[in-house]
Amino acid sequence: MSSALLERVATGARWRSWLYRGLGAAAAVGLLALLGVLIPLDWVTTLSSVFMYIMLAEGWNILGGYAGYLNFGMVTFFGVGAYTAGVLCTQYNVHPLLTIPLAGSVATVVALLVGVPALRLRGVYFAILTLIISFLTQVLVTNLGITGGASGIYMPALPFDAFTNEQIFYYAFLFLMVLTVLLAFLIEHARFGYALVAIREDEDPAEILGVRTTWLKTQALLLGACIAGIAGAIYAFHTSYIEPQGTFSLDISIDVVLMSLVGGLGTWQGPVIGVPLMLVTAQVLRILAGELPFLGTALPPEFDRVVFGVILILVALLAPSGVMGLVRRVRGRRLTV
Repeated sequence: MSSALLERVATGARWRSWLYRGLGAAAAVGLLALLGVLIPLDWVTTLSSVFMYIMLAEGWNILGGYAGYLNFGMVTFFGVGAYTAGVLCTQYNVHPLLTIPLAGSVATVVALLVGVPALRLRGVYFAILTLIISFLTQVLVTNLGITGGASGIYMPALPFDAFTNEQIFYYAFLFLMVLTVLLAFLIEHARFGYALVAIREDEDPAEILGVRTTWLKTQALLLGACIAGIAGAIYAFHTSYIEPQGTFSLDISIDVVLMSLVGGLGTWQGPVIGVPLMLVTAQVLRILAGELPFLGTALPPEFDRVVFGVILILVALLAPSGVMGLVRRVRGRRLTV
């Protein structure tokens, strides 16, 4: 068989593989869209949170997973987006739909002003600085009059019943999640993604070989910040009330990192796997906490954190590269058999 014919057969096989993957993804999205009208209100709310956290985790993964920069500042951009939407809508009467892209833009500008200088640092120093920036942003928002201070901002509610409201946000988060996952997929299979991985593996040699490391890291940071800002804006309208301590909670940044780590860093599938695993587990544990007796008393609400810790330990021991790393290892063994 000629090399040209072999190449044609391989190309056809690749196209069939992409077609099957695309059809599978479309079927999964269609199923999620159908679930929005079939499942109870509590699970609609839970899945909306899943979609939102997948957005955040995919945004974090661009810099944190592919480039290897541990960033605890996602909550900064998330909170800035939420408060941008809140201030514009309640004090300047900007239409809610217009505040969403504006929130993403403001979060991107904030990332440009405070995040890009932080990229001069590496490793634990970068992680600590992003953590400090998050705390400082929370303090600033708490003490500004325009943000309502510690009292927060009450957002305008949609004029629908509770279930219809939840469905609207469900489909909004679902649509944006699909776009974010698609963006992460394209990045992973583009030169941009390969260059970020080169930075993660060894930044200095990558720069010597011509990789524009500073510019690429800046792009990754700004993309993640924009995604977080948009998610924060929709979250503000979804919850109808935002205040500094909850909106800028460090738990958000930590959860995003843990979810990405469990699913698999530096893969577009990682957040898609890790977020549902963690959040659905948390929802089930919250239900059990009020129903199952444990040594004569109900399970404490913090029990889900204990389970998360156990899951993280198991992943660290059994799959250091996350669930996706385990899947790839199993696939590799099958191909060699």
